[in-house]
Amino acid sequence: MSDTQVLTTPAGELRPTDDLDKVVTALKFFRIMAVIAGVALLILCVELILHYGFDNEALAWWSPIHGVLFMAFMASVFNLGTKLRWTAVRMVGYICTAFVPVLSFWLERKVNTGVSALLHDAGA
Repeated sequence: MSDTQVLTTPAGELRPTDDLDKVVTALKFFRIMAVIAGVALLILCVELILHYGFDNEALAWWSPIHGVLFMAFMASVFNLGTKLRWTAVRMVGYICTAFVPVLSFWLERKVNTGVSALLHDAGA
């Protein structure tokens, strides 16, 4: 990427002054949190089925943990999104994928593919 060129793709936007190592680190954090948030939501679904379907409180302790993990996922979306200059609407949309079981796994693959290509084009 030249000194004056702004690299813009559907995955985001990078400028010559951007620290690509920070983008790579943000992408890794996002990928980890997307998978963890997906697994946490699946466990929460099991907890809800046990609680409301079988009156079983075996996983009643999971809800607060899921909440903390969800907040960490939101932070990872914001962290990566600000580095790639995503719109607020896009970031909110990505956060909303964590409300649907297994959708965060799809999002992780989609974002990783796009951002990895963007970083490759930028020379990282």
